[in-house]
Amino acid sequence: MIGDSQPVLVTGASGFIGSWIIAELNKSDKPVIAADVELDSRLLQQILPPENKSQVRFISCDVSDTASVWKVVSETRPSTIIHLAALQIPACKDNPVLCAKVNILGQINVFDAAQKAGVKKVIYSSSAAAKPRGEDNAPANLYGVFKKTDEEIARIFFQEHGISSLGLRPYIVYGFGRGDGETSAITKAMRAAALNKDYTIPFRTCACMEYVGEIADIFCRTTNATWEGAKVSDLTTRTYSVDDILEAIYHCVPNARISSADTLRVSPNIEFDNSVLVDLIGEWLNVSLKEGTRRTIEHYRTLVGQP
Repeated sequence: MIGDSQPVLVTGASGFIGSWIIAELNKSDKPVIAADVELDSRLLQQILPPENKSQVRFISCDVSDTASVWKVVSETRPSTIIHLAALQIPACKDNPVLCAKVNILGQINVFDAAQKAGVKKVIYSSSAAAKPRGEDNAPANLYGVFKKTDEEIARIFFQEHGISSLGLRPYIVYGFGRGDGETSAITKAMRAAALNKDYTIPFRTCACMEYVGEIADIFCRTTNATWEGAKVSDLTTRTYSVDDILEAIYHCVPNARISSADTLRVSPNIEFDNSVLVDLIGEWLNVSLKEGTRRTIEHYRTLVGQP
């Protein structure tokens, strides 16, 4: 146990969003258990000063392994679990069995361990991929199917065991450190602009573009909220086009060499709604696309010493 209070347990802690959430939790002096199947703190080290890491304890955990999850939860007795561990769209396409183990069995393992250990609140990352879209009016890929299944798992665990949960549905999250998943192309375009390289975003779309610093702030605010039930919410509701992204990039780097392909990436058929989230945590500071793009480009330039 770290400190005098119960810690927040974060699974998928070595990942993009996980690292930013841990950095944000650290600002409020919350003790954190950072759990991941591979303990890699390189990204966290780039966004969190070394002197601010005393509240973070790293621990190995494979969420698809029931015993591994129970060991971590039973030994650390967290006040809240932020469950982020998941494999992204390309991995779900290439290795669906492994991804089902991580994305679905992992969700069951986390909720089951929470129930047995008396953890009353689980905050987990669902996805806008769970929302219906296209002619089939359904998730467009296995990743989306798995995330929708996770929401149903959370619902049943509240009905049968009283575990309150909040499933947050990020859409296209961008920012320093994003390197995996189909929509990482947005961050890769910003990184290329920062480093004076060519890059073509391989699709066109209209989507909620969400700066990772804002998303981390939202997740951290939810750890202080109280509610009852299995709730699900979008995070932001304003949508942007790829043309808006290009405009934001060229606003920051006028001589950038960034373009986009004509392939259409289909958006959900239903509107975005974050009223559940706003009711829980109130309003928060929104980071505009231009400001988030500026921060991302500046972070990459600072890291590599670009002018």
